[in-house]
Amino acid sequence: MKGTFLFTVFTFLVICLFAQTHARDEMTFRDILKNQEEAWNKDDWDKFSQYFSADATLINFVGQFWEGRADIIKHFKLLGDCCLAPTSIKFEFIRARFPAPDVAVVYIKETLIADKDYKVPFHEYKKGETDYKMMIAIFTRRNGNWEISSTQVTLINQMLPVKDALNK
Repeated sequence: MKGTFLFTVFTFLVICLFAQTHARDEMTFRDILKNQEEAWNKDDWDKFSQYFSADATLINFVGQFWEGRADIIKHFKLLGDCCLAPTSIKFEFIRARFPAPDVAVVYIKETLIADKDYKVPFHEYKKGETDYKMMIAIFTRRNGNWEISSTQVTLINQMLPVKDALNK
Protein backbone atom coordinates (compact mmCIF):
# COMPACT_ATOMS: atom_id res chain seq x y z
CA MET A 1 0.00 0.00 0.00
CA LYS A 2 2.78 2.41 0.94
CA GLY A 3 4.62 1.59 -2.31
CA THR A 4 1.52 2.31 -4.40
CA PHE A 5 1.02 5.62 -2.63
CA LEU A 6 4.65 6.69 -3.21
CA PHE A 7 4.45 5.64 -6.86
CA THR A 8 1.24 7.65 -7.31
CA VAL A 9 2.75 10.75 -5.68
CA PHE A 10 5.94 10.42 -7.75
CA THR A 11 3.94 10.02 -10.98
CA PHE A 12 1.80 13.06 -10.11
CA LEU A 13 4.88 15.19 -9.41
CA VAL A 14 6.54 14.14 -12.69
CA ILE A 15 3.37 14.96 -14.66
CA CYS A 16 3.10 18.37 -12.96
CA LEU A 17 6.76 19.11 -13.65
CA PHE A 18 6.41 18.27 -17.37
CA ALA A 19 3.17 20.26 -17.64
CA GLN A 20 4.86 23.33 -16.13
CA THR A 21 7.87 22.90 -18.40
CA HIS A 22 5.66 22.62 -21.48
CA ALA A 23 3.64 25.69 -20.46
CA ARG A 24 6.89 27.64 -20.13
CA ASP A 25 8.13 26.29 -23.46
CA GLU A 26 4.86 27.22 -25.17
CA MET A 27 5.21 30.76 -23.79
CA THR A 28 8.70 30.87 -25.31
CA PHE A 29 7.29 29.81 -28.70
CA ARG A 30 4.61 32.52 -28.45
CA ASP A 31 7.33 35.10 -27.65
CA ILE A 32 9.44 33.99 -30.62
CA LEU A 33 6.41 34.26 -32.92
CA LYS A 34 5.59 37.72 -31.55
CA ASN A 35 9.20 38.84 -32.13
CA GLN A 36 9.16 37.43 -35.66
CA GLU A 37 5.84 39.15 -36.33
CA GLU A 38 7.25 42.49 -35.17
CA ALA A 39 10.41 42.02 -37.25
CA TRP A 40 8.39 41.15 -40.39
CA ASN A 41 6.18 44.19 -39.93
CA LYS A 42 9.35 46.36 -39.74
CA ASP A 43 10.94 44.60 -42.75
CA ASP A 44 13.81 43.47 -40.52
CA TRP A 45 14.72 40.17 -42.16
CA ASP A 46 17.88 39.66 -40.08
CA LYS A 47 15.90 39.88 -36.84
CA PHE A 48 13.10 37.76 -38.28
CA SER A 49 15.56 35.03 -39.25
CA GLN A 50 17.65 35.03 -36.06
CA TYR A 51 15.34 32.42 -34.53
CA PHE A 52 16.27 29.82 -37.15
CA SER A 53 19.12 27.46 -36.33
CA ALA A 54 22.25 27.76 -38.47
CA ASP A 55 21.26 24.55 -40.28
CA ALA A 56 17.51 25.22 -40.46
CA THR A 57 15.32 24.49 -43.45
CA LEU A 58 12.29 26.42 -44.65
CA ILE A 59 9.84 25.32 -47.33
CA ASN A 60 7.75 28.32 -48.31
CA PHE A 61 4.16 28.19 -49.56
CA VAL A 62 5.19 27.89 -53.23
CA GLY A 63 7.49 24.97 -52.46
CA GLN A 64 10.90 26.64 -52.50
CA PHE A 65 13.41 24.88 -50.23
CA TRP A 66 15.77 27.17 -48.32
CA GLU A 67 18.57 25.57 -46.38
CA GLY A 68 20.48 27.24 -43.54
CA ARG A 69 19.88 30.53 -41.74
CA ALA A 70 22.10 32.40 -44.22
CA ASP A 71 20.04 31.11 -47.17
CA ILE A 72 16.78 31.94 -45.39
CA ILE A 73 17.97 35.52 -44.69
CA LYS A 74 19.18 35.87 -48.28
CA HIS A 75 15.79 34.86 -49.69
CA PHE A 76 13.78 37.04 -47.31
CA LYS A 77 15.95 40.03 -48.27
CA LEU A 78 15.64 39.15 -51.97
CA LEU A 79 11.84 39.03 -51.70
CA GLY A 80 11.60 41.91 -49.23
CA ASP A 81 11.03 44.92 -51.46
CA CYS A 82 8.82 43.30 -54.08
CA CYS A 83 6.72 40.86 -52.14
CA LEU A 84 7.04 41.14 -48.36
CA ALA A 85 7.43 44.84 -47.49
CA PRO A 86 3.92 45.72 -48.77
CA THR A 87 2.44 43.26 -46.27
CA SER A 88 1.88 42.83 -42.58
CA ILE A 89 1.74 39.50 -40.80
CA LYS A 90 0.06 37.99 -37.78
CA PHE A 91 1.07 34.65 -36.27
CA GLU A 92 -1.25 32.66 -34.03
CA PHE A 93 0.14 29.83 -31.93
CA ILE A 94 -2.25 26.89 -32.25
CA ARG A 95 -0.57 24.12 -30.23
CA ALA A 96 2.67 22.29 -29.60
CA ARG A 97 3.51 18.61 -29.32
CA PHE A 98 6.66 17.36 -27.62
CA PRO A 99 7.85 14.07 -29.17
CA ALA A 100 11.08 14.39 -27.15
CA PRO A 101 12.22 16.65 -24.29
CA ASP A 102 14.22 18.93 -26.61
CA VAL A 103 11.98 18.74 -29.68
CA ALA A 104 8.63 20.45 -30.27
CA VAL A 105 6.28 20.37 -33.24
CA VAL A 106 4.53 23.74 -33.28
CA TYR A 107 1.39 24.46 -35.30
CA ILE A 108 0.91 28.10 -36.33
CA LYS A 109 -1.72 30.04 -38.27
CA GLU A 110 -0.33 32.85 -40.43
CA THR A 111 -2.45 35.75 -41.63
CA LEU A 112 -0.79 37.90 -44.31
CA ILE A 113 -2.45 41.21 -45.21
CA ALA A 114 -1.65 43.44 -48.18
CA ASP A 115 -1.00 46.93 -46.78
CA LYS A 116 -1.17 48.43 -50.27
CA ASP A 117 -1.68 47.31 -53.86
CA TYR A 118 1.28 45.37 -55.28
CA LYS A 119 2.10 42.77 -57.92
CA VAL A 120 4.03 39.54 -57.82
CA PRO A 121 4.60 37.29 -60.84
CA PHE A 122 1.61 35.08 -60.05
CA HIS A 123 -0.89 37.54 -58.56
CA GLU A 124 -1.91 41.18 -58.21
CA TYR A 125 -2.78 42.00 -54.60
CA LYS A 126 -5.17 44.75 -53.60
CA LYS A 127 -4.90 46.63 -50.31
CA GLY A 128 -6.62 44.63 -47.59
CA GLU A 129 -6.43 41.31 -49.43
CA THR A 130 -5.60 38.53 -47.00
CA ASP A 131 -3.90 35.15 -47.38
CA TYR A 132 -4.12 32.50 -44.70
CA LYS A 133 -1.47 29.85 -44.20
CA MET A 134 -0.76 27.02 -41.80
CA MET A 135 2.77 26.38 -40.64
CA ILE A 136 4.45 23.46 -38.98
CA ALA A 137 7.65 24.50 -37.24
CA ILE A 138 10.04 22.07 -35.61
CA PHE A 139 11.76 23.68 -32.64
CA THR A 140 14.83 22.14 -31.04
CA ARG A 141 16.39 23.12 -27.75
CA ARG A 142 20.15 23.63 -28.02
CA ASN A 143 22.23 24.95 -25.15
CA GLY A 144 19.01 25.72 -23.27
CA ASN A 145 17.51 27.86 -26.07
CA TRP A 146 14.72 26.99 -28.48
CA GLU A 147 15.51 27.44 -32.20
CA ILE A 148 13.48 26.77 -35.32
CA SER A 149 15.06 23.81 -37.10
CA SER A 150 12.52 23.41 -39.86
CA THR A 151 9.37 25.13 -41.13
CA GLN A 152 6.81 24.09 -43.74
CA VAL A 153 4.32 26.75 -44.88
CA THR A 154 1.06 25.75 -46.61
CA LEU A 155 -1.33 28.20 -48.26
CA ILE A 156 -4.93 27.55 -47.27
CA ASN A 157 -7.04 27.13 -50.37
CA GLN A 158 -9.13 30.29 -50.49
CA MET A 159 -12.00 28.38 -52.10
CA LEU A 160 -12.64 26.79 -48.70
CA PRO A 161 -14.07 28.93 -45.94
CA VAL A 162 -11.05 29.70 -43.76
CA LYS A 163 -12.91 28.67 -40.59
CA ASP A 164 -13.45 25.19 -42.10
CA ALA A 165 -9.80 24.83 -43.06
CA LEU A 166 -8.69 25.79 -39.55
CA ASN A 167 -11.04 23.53 -37.60
CA LYS A 168 -9.14 21.92 -34.77
